[in-house]
Amino acid sequence: MNPASQTFRIYHSDALPEVTTLDAQKLGRPWHKLPKIINDRFDITDSQLSIYFLKKLRVNVALKNLHFGIDQSFKNTQIFSTQYGYIAISIERPLLLNILYDYYGLRDDSDVEPQVEDEKVTKTEERLKVKIGKELTCLLVDEESFGSKLDIKTDNSVVINNWAWSITYTLAGYEHGTFTLLFDEKHVDHYLAQLRSSAIENGENPPESPTPAQIESMFHCLPLTLNARLANLNLTVAQLSDLKPGDIIPIFINEPVPVFIGKEQIFDAEIAEDRGKLFLSDLSGSTVEKQYE
Repeated sequence: MNPASQTFRIYHSDALPEVTTLDAQKLGRPWHKLPKIINDRFDITDSQLSIYFLKKLRVNVALKNLHFGIDQSFKNTQIFSTQYGYIAISIERPLLLNILYDYYGLRDDSDVEPQVEDEKVTKTEERLKVKIGKELTCLLVDEESFGSKLDIKTDNSVVINNWAWSITYTLAGYEHGTFTLLFDEKHVDHYLAQLRSSAIENGENPPESPTPAQIESMFHCLPLTLNARLANLNLTVAQLSDLKPGDIIPIFINEPVPVFIGKEQIFDAEIAEDRGKLFLSDLSGSTVEKQYE
């Protein structure tokens, strides 16, 4: 919305740019820059995949689209260990079966979605999955794209279902099925560290540390929750056990009311009523000064 003209622009859902949602733990780290950096290498990635599928699998494909995700859950992935942590690849079965059919010339029409429920998993399919999973991972997570050389090794000793970041590849020529690269948080942090180092080497100014005045201003803007204890009641265990629905319990209103931040009492206050609502008024400090000799 433009505040000056008070006008709105309505977008069709298909025309909206991809939005990266960040949680509080990721604030201050440029996770939002990762999709743009990967998309800047779109043509290079397209060329890598085309050459690989043509030479290794005798199939003509092209990169159609990239999709990015944060905090993704995947099961039955191929997990690899590196010197930084773990990465993985997940290949959807419709894509894997279409590649298998094209490789062995078992079907002419690759646009038909395989009925995966009717297809029994064969040893050939398992071998192909392991083979192209490792090769695609090594191809796409190389030194040029990641910033440092990774020692990628198959690791069957761990089970990881939740991943910090993902890249999903859609291939032109295979309308059914995708494959996804998955990264743990250590790999993402390392990648972001490489980006910061590259920015400094290229002469870009690193973000300045906040001044003491800015830190003090941020401290004074921290949100706090005040809790007031309006009334209290002392009961014995016997009285508590005798309570029945409909009983009227006498209570004693605190005067003044103790006000807490967390479990620490900070103020005493009076209760004021205005238009049917209760407010704290006449706040006074309740901290008792201690005398030391």
